[in-house]
Amino acid sequence: MQHRIVVLGAGYTGAVAAGRLAKRLRREDVAITLVNAEPDFVERVRMHQVATGQDLKPRPFSEMFAGTGVELRLARVTGVDVDRKTVSLIDANDAGAEELPYDTLVYALGSRWNAQGVPGTAEHAYEIAGRPGALRLRERLARLD
Repeated sequence: MQHRIVVLGAGYTGAVAAGRLAKRLRREDVAITLVNAEPDFVERVRMHQVATGQDLKPRPFSEMFAGTGVELRLARVTGVDVDRKTVSLIDANDAGAEELPYDTLVYALGSRWNAQGVPGTAEHAYEIAGRPGALRLRERLARLD
């Protein structure tokens, strides 16, 4: 039976971990599943470029991991049950909840923006750690005179 490796999150850490594991381990021995909500690699360090109007070339995971044996699952993680060794997912198309079993889990979901209750942040600040926030800032900047 193959050892099931599940990698949660496909930012730099998750994507590199999945890719390097696929190169080091034999497909006969392991099954690597990469879980991410988006189909494309998002380079956080380039989100300022998106926010200021530059369009970046998409980097689809399907192309990045073609031929590697890494299976991409487009889904959001809603929970991890370490006792049962399962991850709860909601399909990216909201097709319903499901559980994904694992033998080894790589947790690389990254970080999120937190206004930490600072007054005015919700109304006046923009996070650009991800594509949706960068696009919101882009829209705001486009409305300026």
